[in-house]
This record gives sequence, C-alpha cells and structure tokens, in this order.
Amino acid sequence: MNAFSRTTTTLVGIAVPGVLIAVTAFVSPLPSGSGSRGPEQIRLPATPITALCPGPLDLTAEEAVDTDEDFEASDAPATVARAVSVTTTAPDGSDGAGGITATVVDGDEQFRTDPGEPFVTGADGMGAPVVYEGEPAGESPVHMSAVQTASAEDGDYAGLSALACATPVTRAVFSGASTLTGEDSRLLIGNPTDAPVTVRVSLTGESGPLEVAGQDELTVQPRSMRTVVLGALAQEAAVLGAEVTAEDGRITTVLQRTRRDGLTPLGIEHAAPEAPAAARTVVPIATGGQARLRVSNPTDRAVSAQLGAHAADGPMQLANGSVAVPAHGTAEVDLGEISPGDVVLDADGELTASVSVTVDTPEGEDIAQYPGVEAVGAARLLTLPTDEVGNPLEGDIAIAAGEGSVEIVPVLGDGQRGEPQAYDLEADRAIVLGLADFPDARALEVRGTEGDAFATVGVRTESGASGVTLPAAPEGIGYRDVRLER
Repeated sequence: MNAFSRTTTTLVGIAVPGVLIAVTAFVSPLPSGSGSRGPEQIRLPATPITALCPGPLDLTAEEAVDTDEDFEASDAPATVARAVSVTTTAPDGSDGAGGITATVVDGDEQFRTDPGEPFVTGADGMGAPVVYEGEPAGESPVHMSAVQTASAEDGDYAGLSALACATPVTRAVFSGASTLTGEDSRLLIGNPTDAPVTVRVSLTGESGPLEVAGQDELTVQPRSMRTVVLGALAQEAAVLGAEVTAEDGRITTVLQRTRRDGLTPLGIEHAAPEAPAAARTVVPIATGGQARLRVSNPTDRAVSAQLGAHAADGPMQLANGSVAVPAHGTAEVDLGEISPGDVVLDADGELTASVSVTVDTPEGEDIAQYPGVEAVGAARLLTLPTDEVGNPLEGDIAIAAGEGSVEIVPVLGDGQRGEPQAYDLEADRAIVLGLADFPDARALEVRGTEGDAFATVGVRTESGASGVTLPAAPEGIGYRDVRLER
C-alpha cells in the first residue's frame, strides 16, 4: 500500500473500559506541521511521499518510418533528474527535512539520504524510470519534489521536455493527444506501490466518446511502468482526449508526445494531468508563441465556455473567444499568437483543458504543453529543470490574473530557503517573472498567502521550450476527529 493510502484508510480506535473512541472524519493537513486541534482529535503520524519520474522518452513500438534502408532513428534525448527536500515544522515546533531514496522501478537503489537536513541532489543521468521516496524526519511532514529534463539539439527527437515527477493519484485526464501521421501520443502509467493496480483507459474525440480498438483495461504490476500507445487504440485521431482511472489503487500517469514531419522534428513533451473538471478553469502559460486550446467534457451534455486571457501588460486578445464541447468529447480551438500569462475558461458545465504552444527551433519546432491547474494553496515546491551538468535552465514563472497575493521563496544549493519575494495579484493582468530573478535557486517554493493563485513554470533552451506544472502540495500532518461513546 502506498503512503497516501496508509494515511487515508487506516482505521484508528482506542479501547478504554466503558469508552469507545471512534474515528468519524478526516481533517485536511497543513503543509508545514499543523495548527491547533480540538480535544476530540487524534494526530496522525507524518507519512512518506512518492514521486515517479518516467525517464527518457519511451520509443518502443513506434511505427516504422517509410524511408531508405540506411535510415536509423535517433536515440532518445539525454535525460537527467534532480530532487530537493526542504525543512518543515513538526507539531512540537521542531524542524526537519525528509530523507530521499531514489530507486529504479526494477528495484535497484541509486542513492539514499538520511532524514534531518535539507538536501539538493545532483543532476543524475537517467536510463530508466526512477521512484523518489521521501522519508519523514520525525513528525516533520515531507516537503520534497523531483524534476526530470530531456533535451536534444538535433536528431529526430530534437527538443526540450521537462516534467515535475508525479505523485500517485486515482484518476488522470489529458486533452492534448493526437494520433495523426507524424504524431505519437502515449500514456506512461507507473505503479510505485507494492501491489498490482487495475487501470482503465477511455478516449474522447471531436464528436464524443471513442470506442477503444482493443482492450481498455490493463494491470500495472508493483514497482513497474506500462506504456499505452494511443495510436493502437484510436488511429488517425486529430483531436484526442484520454482518461486513466485506477480501479483499485493509485498510479502516476504522464502523456508523452513526439511530433515529426518526415525527418523534421516538430517537438517532444511530457505533459502532466489536467486539474479536475470545473466550471472555471485557469491555464497559466509561461511560453509565448502560436497556441491551441484543447478542452474535454466529462459530462453527459454539451458544454460551452467563454475564453479570456491575460498577459503581463493586461488583457490579451485571442483568435477565438469561445469553445463548444460535445458530451464526453474533446474540442480544439486556435488561440493565435499569445504571450506568457493565462487563459481562463468560464463554462456552463464542468470541463478540463490544456494549451499547447509551438515555438520555432533551429531544427524545426518544439511544443510546450500547459494543463489547467488547481490553486497553489499554502505551499508548493518545484525543483527547477537543469541541463546535463546541473545548471538551472532559463525560463519564466507565470502567475494568472486574480485577487490576493503570493510569495516565492528560492531554495538554494544547500537546500536552505532564501528571502521570500511577495507579489500582489491584479485582476486584469498576469505576473510573469524570469527565473533569472532567482539566480541561486535550485527550487522554488510558491505560497498562496491570500486568495487563489494559479501558477506554472516554462523553461527554454536552444533546443526548444517546455511547460512544467507545480507538483501537488505536501500532505503535512493530519488529524482525525473522534467521537466519545459510552
């Protein structure tokens, strides 16, 4: 059973003569220790957390390229990963940082650090998927994140792909897939737990739900990954959405995209899942360029949405101002040329969304994928993508227009926090900050101090550009309400 499951499913009861203490509810934890608790609550222990990095591009079972016999496809771009663990506060006021254990999914341990002091790993080369596990320091909640970066300047897979490594969930939705000739979309489904998980995949298209060609259910064995090539389930689908559901456990899921036009590379990307369906969806975007919006509708009726957008200098005009999506379908609209900022959907039903931005490169093109996100909340930690020797990449952090304020705290090379920088949100303009504004940072801790803030990071090199979603907030220390009965 994974760490999250232990936290949420353990039944706690204490037998005392004449008194039964029964668990009745779960109180959401706070990211840095915990607040005050009532007289009828029991505290749960800090629990480990897990993040899985899928590793280099999965190029197995790619469709053969119709070209001369001397042609050889390029290898997957070089891929590196870095993890960061920072201190948090335990209920007794003590501070500690989680230890980090990195293990290849086949079970080979790469390294282990002890809980206690904050830690920043090097830029470790990856040849396979890696699970990063954070072990609590006493009762201090684990605040850890990992990121992987794949980059190639030339070849069939020239481009840049950066990904905040995923924590296990029960459901993941993606709207940005395509299986047209030259485009390869596949789901990388990981199981970092010690029990097999049954997974179901459903697909949506421009006219509604798509029938899956073949089996729509599979089993992901413990400590392993499975690849689902979407072109084998739905051929020549220009617009394709996918939903992955874990029937009896938790999984990590990433959408891998590669694009080529003959021998011209048109981009690589690892896309994170989209925020749960909602009537209002915010997509922060930290890359400028030609953009297209994808929207998926999980409901039983057609849904329409009005589109708005903001750049750093104010409202942004889009090529289209609305989108209509059939029941259980996925739609695409052209947004035209956009600047870093945000795109906001206000709908008459629940939707999920993502934006794909295309940029020119010396070899062809690259794509940066940005999903709709949830509000930052109390704190999120993003390890910054690096080059092969560990230098952070150039890029921006984009914070959507809104009301309230945020703090951005740089995490330095020794794992210690630098000085927080506070920013007030504005209702009619986004905030776009260069990562160079935090020159010594190896990670950024983003804190929503007032109101709802929506943020993302984009990175760029000569190879291309990539969107990086902030990882989920830490679990913290939880409490369970108890009821006294005689």
